[in-house]
Amino acid sequence: MEQAVAYYRVSTGRQGRSGLGLEAQQNTVEQYCQNNGYELLTQIIEVKSTRKERAGLFEALDLCKRNKATLVVAKLDRLGRDVEQIARLFNQKSKIEVKVADNPHANKFTIHILAAVAEEQRQRISDTTREALRAAKNRGVELGKNGKFFLSVANKQAAEDFALKMAPVIQRLKKRGIVTERAVCKALNKKAVPTFYAIGRWHPSSVHTLLTRINKQENEIQIN
Repeated sequence: MEQAVAYYRVSTGRQGRSGLGLEAQQNTVEQYCQNNGYELLTQIIEVKSTRKERAGLFEALDLCKRNKATLVVAKLDRLGRDVEQIARLFNQKSKIEVKVADNPHANKFTIHILAAVAEEQRQRISDTTREALRAAKNRGVELGKNGKFFLSVANKQAAEDFALKMAPVIQRLKKRGIVTERAVCKALNKKAVPTFYAIGRWHPSSVHTLLTRINKQENEIQIN
């Protein structure tokens, strides 16, 4: 049986702590290894990596070299979207084999092509963001650190983070049969669970907002 090293990457510390995206990657890789006769030696999880800082990836590559193992990732974008970096890591002279679980027939040549497409997508996202900011500025929207645009984005992110933190709490309540907004509200207040603003008490309306955000996050995970 051939040996494999799994490499998983989550883009932020928040995702790493919550498991967002990680469980899906693990399920995909483990299923691929099982179906294709690979023995999974170990799993390397990279959290909050950048294009310049990829210690986890290099650790995984080193393990592959020492054990003559295959590197397995769930999707190509988990390796990165920098086509030059991927080209350097997996050139035709490289002795390390890499398998992409959701594209099992891809070889090193097609991986380069897919990486180029991913890089193009990343550039388009960047261009679109700059255009949106430019348009907002032209409309008179304040874009500085204390501007309304900046603060609204920061507040939205804080609410997303809070929902992620509360998701396990809500899940435990569901297992106990506490599912309605009023019942959840009563349980949270009884346990003195802090609200988003860390002051005051929970109300059915604030519970509704929280549950809606958590459900949206769970749906996005399933889609991805």
